[in-house]
Amino acid sequence: MHAAVLRYFEAVAADGSIRRASERLSVSASAVNRQILKLEDYFGTPLFERRPDGMRLTDCGRLVLDHFRATLQDFARLKSEIDERRGIISGTVTILTLDSLTVHFLPEVLSPFISEHPAVEVRVIAGDPKTTTHAITQGSADLGLAFHSPHTRGVRVLGEVPCAMHAIMTPDHELAARATVTLEECGAHPLIYQESSSSMDAFFGDEMEAFKRAHQPVLTSNTLALMKRLLLRGAGIAFYTRLGFVEELAAGRLVAVPIEDERLTRLRLSLITSSERSPTVAGRAMAEHLAAALARFAADFETQTA
Repeated sequence: MHAAVLRYFEAVAADGSIRRASERLSVSASAVNRQILKLEDYFGTPLFERRPDGMRLTDCGRLVLDHFRATLQDFARLKSEIDERRGIISGTVTILTLDSLTVHFLPEVLSPFISEHPAVEVRVIAGDPKTTTHAITQGSADLGLAFHSPHTRGVRVLGEVPCAMHAIMTPDHELAARATVTLEECGAHPLIYQESSSSMDAFFGDEMEAFKRAHQPVLTSNTLALMKRLLLRGAGIAFYTRLGFVEELAAGRLVAVPIEDERLTRLRLSLITSSERSPTVAGRAMAEHLAAALARFAADFETQTA
């Protein structure tokens, strides 16, 4: 088995340094370098350019890396399939998600999965929808939780729930007792904006984009924890879905007022995966678990708003 040399080569390619790769792998730098030199001798061509700022793959090196990554993935898939026949769910599953889902929804959902399947390594990475969709289509993530454009090539929707944007504020705010609010009504008060990419703006629509250009916030941040603490202190109004504030809304410490905007009320949270690749054993188990959790959330939401 050549798993070691595959891992060494991939680590050097990822880190751009034999020293950093060796530290991450907990092996000596000389052992890593020796394996790289053996590979180059075998193929009869340099696989890396040795530069003052680090190691960079040659064209041949990129071919080798693609093959090695496919081999490692196939080996991991083989092991997980053998484990499944032994009654064990194993492997690694990577989930890309909206930041707001990491606060309450995913901790609640992932905790029982981790307890039930301790041999599965779960990786959760927060990102914007464009990054998530790209990772799914490229095979660098198994599952995505994000706003999603229908009919995207290479992507299959496993489940989705309504996820309308709301104006989040304290219960003593002037607008808190309203059944709905407009963006312009919110604009008369201090605003807290989430730092978002252009790919997020595509889901929110032109009206929200124009509103943000016309109304200067008191604070902009990409950190939900900071924004939440400011909201709880009455610093302003933020525009979010309810998912990032489940506990605060249930306790009455914050309120979520629907916004009168058709684009924002039609937002849906989707669980997506690749339509071109077969899922791993771990990925399939996680997909079923997350889809069931989304269905429960949708049912609870309908009960609360009925």
